[in-house]
Amino acid sequence: MLRALRPRLCTAIWAAIVVVAVACSIAEENVPAGSSTPAASASTEGRSPGPPSEPPAVAPAMATTPASSRASGPKRPARLAFVGDVSLSFHVTAYLEGYPAKPPIEPLFPFAAVAEQLRSYDLAVGNLECVIAARGEKKRGKILRAPLSAPGLLRDAGFDLVSVANNHALDLGEEGYRQMLSLLTEADLPFAGAHLLDERLDPVAVVVLDGLRVAVVGHYNRDAKLALADVERARARADVVVVFVHWGNDWESTPLRFQRQWGRRLIDAGADAVVGAHPHVVQPDELYEGKLISHSLGNFVFAAMTRPGTRTGALLELDVTELGVVAHRYRKVVLDDRGAPSFEGGPTREPPLDPSLPADLAPLGKPLGFGLTP
Repeated sequence: MLRALRPRLCTAIWAAIVVVAVACSIAEENVPAGSSTPAASASTEGRSPGPPSEPPAVAPAMATTPASSRASGPKRPARLAFVGDVSLSFHVTAYLEGYPAKPPIEPLFPFAAVAEQLRSYDLAVGNLECVIAARGEKKRGKILRAPLSAPGLLRDAGFDLVSVANNHALDLGEEGYRQMLSLLTEADLPFAGAHLLDERLDPVAVVVLDGLRVAVVGHYNRDAKLALADVERARARADVVVVFVHWGNDWESTPLRFQRQWGRRLIDAGADAVVGAHPHVVQPDELYEGKLISHSLGNFVFAAMTRPGTRTGALLELDVTELGVVAHRYRKVVLDDRGAPSFEGGPTREPPLDPSLPADLAPLGKPLGFGLTP
């Protein structure tokens, strides 16, 4: 009997298969475009999806949004380092240029003892207290001239940026100043700062560290209105703003009243920290609105310094995020007879003041007005 029914069963089975196939075909035609069924999703596993119907929006490489709107910051705080006067002049130049009267020097002189530490930072900044040039008209009695190899030496030592906003940038006049800027550019060593000679030069340098935008503003004798506008402009361009200002009096271990007042004005304008140089000695620091004003870091490389406190300097470490400066530390710097630096001891919260010098904070007095030029 089964043998007799076999033809009919086969016919019925084939008919059922045809019906199911037709039904599936109709169902697929009725699925809206862009939707998927569980079966379709499973079938695409392990394969790259096709292109979307519309291309996604592409964000610009450098967004112009305020710092607070950054989507994400670096995985860890960026570590910045600032040092005071770096003067590759006098006896330092004599050693570098191989004067016969000078003994041989070690590789990377004068930075041999500090280069490893400098290279460990995400951004290392120094005040270039000299002019790098072969020519120019002498504008003062003591010329702080560095050899033409200085930009490459600074890069090799670990510096990522230098400030040219100081009173020795014009030691060889405009010609020497322009040559220095060209040599720094050729060596791919960025610089910050504007001089009275070149008010139109933007004193703001912005460096991007793992997505974090850090602005360094270099100031020396900058007009007050221009200086505050510089900081406000930097604030709009960066997540962290540090003003590196050349101010104060030589050899004085106590900050001037002007320094305290002007430092606060810079903080009010948008700076996250203010760092000072020029007095050749380390001065006290202070916090204003929770933000650091480090009045003077003293010398970092400087030959022929004999006054008390001038062979003691400081390296300032700043930990920064999109929130600003989240921590700071100092490292004591000691200069040898050749003017070369080395570190002494571990990091400290307070600046390494010379115990032989008086150090205090002058009374604030009356706030500065716009009529004064820092």
